[in-house]
Amino acid sequence: LRELAALLNIRVGNITYYFPTKDDLVYALSVELSKANSAAMVTGENLTMRQFLDMLHRMYQNQHRFRCLLRSIVHLMEQNKPMAAAYKTTQATRLDTIGCQLEMLKDGGYLQLAGEEEKTFLISALSLIGRFWLSEAAISFREMSGEEQIHHYLTLVCRLLMPYATVRAKKEMQAFLGVLP
Repeated sequence: LRELAALLNIRVGNITYYFPTKDDLVYALSVELSKANSAAMVTGENLTMRQFLDMLHRMYQNQHRFRCLLRSIVHLMEQNKPMAAAYKTTQATRLDTIGCQLEMLKDGGYLQLAGEEEKTFLISALSLIGRFWLSEAAISFREMSGEEQIHHYLTLVCRLLMPYATVRAKKEMQAFLGVLP
């Protein structure tokens, strides 16, 4: 409860006052996670590979902070209708944003995408990793710290992007991975 109270910036004793049901609490946590991820999102022109990876790093850190929510995401979506509805809207926006970011990376000389099929593949793969890395980490990499788990999955993302990356992008990926713990 202390962790939840800290995430919501309230005192432990006030949790049941502000959130009379579990669904209210879960929805509030999902809103806070969405806000944190929106703040981490990089938009605008001239996106570099390093900025893209730094953004993913911040988002994975947010997800790790809210891991109590994300490890049960499928179950929670089935039970919490307001959360499921909000997620559906947010998901569509995030997928569009990832697509735009990949286009910016392509236009900026960081990615070589042969067509929509490759872009759609990368959107799906990045989205899949982003949504479920915490669940796999809890099972397969329990002995690692949170930051080590994040590093592992960011390395996976870099390896996923590597076949599409230009020399310039590969240098930025290597530099990025070199500064992670």
